[in-house]
This record gives sequence, structure tokens and C-alpha cells, in this order.
Amino acid sequence: MSLKEQENREIGSMYKGPFPNPYFLYRIFLVPKGAEVPARRDTRQNRRFKKGYQDMTNPFLDAIKDEQSRIQRLAGISTASDVRSRGHLRLQTRGNCTYAYERWQKKGQKERNEYLGTPDSEAVQELFSVHFQAKRQARLRHNQKLLKTLWQQYQPYDFDSVVSDMGRDYRKVARNNSFDARYEELKDWANAPYTKNPFPFPKAKIYAKDGTRLRSKGECIWYNLLQERGILFRNDCEVRIIDKQGNHKTLFPDFLIQCFDGTFIIIEHLGGMGELRYALDFGERSYWYFQDNFILGKNYFVTSDDPDFGTDSAMIAKLVDRIERMFYGY
Repeated sequence: MSLKEQENREIGSMYKGPFPNPYFLYRIFLVPKGAEVPARRDTRQNRRFKKGYQDMTNPFLDAIKDEQSRIQRLAGISTASDVRSRGHLRLQTRGNCTYAYERWQKKGQKERNEYLGTPDSEAVQELFSVHFQAKRQARLRHNQKLLKTLWQQYQPYDFDSVVSDMGRDYRKVARNNSFDARYEELKDWANAPYTKNPFPFPKAKIYAKDGTRLRSKGECIWYNLLQERGILFRNDCEVRIIDKQGNHKTLFPDFLIQCFDGTFIIIEHLGGMGELRYALDFGERSYWYFQDNFILGKNYFVTSDDPDFGTDSAMIAKLVDRIERMFYGY
């Protein structure tokens, strides 16, 4: 029995559920023939691993796909004439006037010129359009070929993709982001003592999965999702800001995240926007965050309950997807 067959048998034996084994259905139907498939992982491993590296999206590859579709649409819309049947534009100036000609010149033959009129004439614009469309079509074909090659040769560098290319034994032990000393630094930062929001908790007792008490159900959703993704953060952490006039302000955002590249992200969940005072306070906080270069939608993310005090957890999950990429830097 080959090593590969032995590995597959070991993987299949891990499945205790009813037939058919979903892992083998995955191998048969979802993986191209000849593709390398990582060993099935223990359920205790990091959530990002369980998601499957082949299912991870990459913003760069998504951008390539979008550009390929755009090029295909443009190539279909453009109706370039046969540029080989047309000559080249030639402008001649005599006195204060400029005249346009269409010039043909083939090797060994006499040059031939056809008068088109002034540079802004319709005939000149038509000739320009023919050559422009031909030039653009050539560039579209070039870029389409280039993007196809790039798509095939691009190597993602996120955690799952890199580990999937390592040996079986490495894949088995890779968990809990222990692969990177930088992650350990961020873990020390997140777990270090820091000043927390002294404002009393509301009467409602809301707790995260790890037993941490939080101020709202929306904040609880954020807390649990961030922890599931392995994103390190400080909750209700003190942030001191000085504006251009030298004024000081102390704030306590719901979450403060330090990314792998050293940049920071602030997250606020608004549970009481129906109250005027609360809404005005949010506007003031946004002003102060702006003074410290925290821009809404860029590195400052805000969610809110609806007027009926409902919380859209799916919306928060989509934002966490984006923040996950920002945190790890891929």
C-alpha cells in the first residue's frame, strides 16, 4: 500500500457518521483530478483551518476575476473596423491653417495621400476611432492573456494556503496560529493589563462564550465572532486622543484591534441610536476618532441595532470577514 493510500485510509477511519463519508465526497466531486488535498483535520483546530483553504477568498484574485470579466465585456462591445484597410493620419500646416490627410505608404510603392479636411472634421474623427479601437482591442487581448497567466501562477500567502503546501506532519500540528512569532506578540498585547471603561454595566446580564460580561447583545456577537476567527483585540479599552488644537479626549471603543502590520482598527456597536443624546454622543466620538485617523469604513467600523432593537448578526459576520483579512494582512 502506498503512503497516499495509507493516508486516505487513516482519514476515512476518522469519520464516525453514517455513509457516505463527506470527506471522500469532497475529494470525488470538488477537487480537480491530480490536485493536492490536505489531510482532514481535528475539529479542535483553528476555525480558519476548518473552513478549508480552497474555500478562502483572496481579494487580489477576486480583483483579477472582476477585471477579466470587464475586459471581456469591453471586447464584446467594441466594434473595431479592419485597420489594415485604412491609412494613417498625417497633419500638415501651411501658414495659419492645418490640414489632415490619410496616408498610405507600402514598401516599394509610391506614397498616397487622401485629403480629409480640417483636424476637427468628421472624417478625421472616424479615422481616429478606427485606429483607437484597434489599439485598444490589442491591449485588451494582451491584458486578458496576462491576467490568465497571473491567475494560474499567483500563489496565495495566507496561513491556510501556505500550510496546505507543507508536508502531512506539518499540517497535523499547525493550529492556534503558533506559526508566527508576531501573533504571539499581538497575543501579549491583547492580554496585557489595560484601563477599561469604568461606566457601570447595564442591568441586563450579557455574557460571551468565554464568560466575559459585555454591555449589549450586538457587542456579544462581535466578541464571539472575533474570538472564533483568532482575531486578537482589547475590549472597552481606553484610547486617548489629542486634536489639532491640543484638546484631549478619552474614549472607550467596544473593540480595539492591532493588526499584523501594526495598524489599528476600532469597532463600535450602537445599541441606543433611538435616543437623541446617545446619537449625538456617537457623532462626537466619530469626530475624535477622525482626529486620530480612524476613518469610517476604512479602519473604523460601526454597526447598529434596528429601531425594534434587533441585531443583524449576518451583517456583523460579513464585516468580520473583511476585518480578518485586514488583521492577518492578506
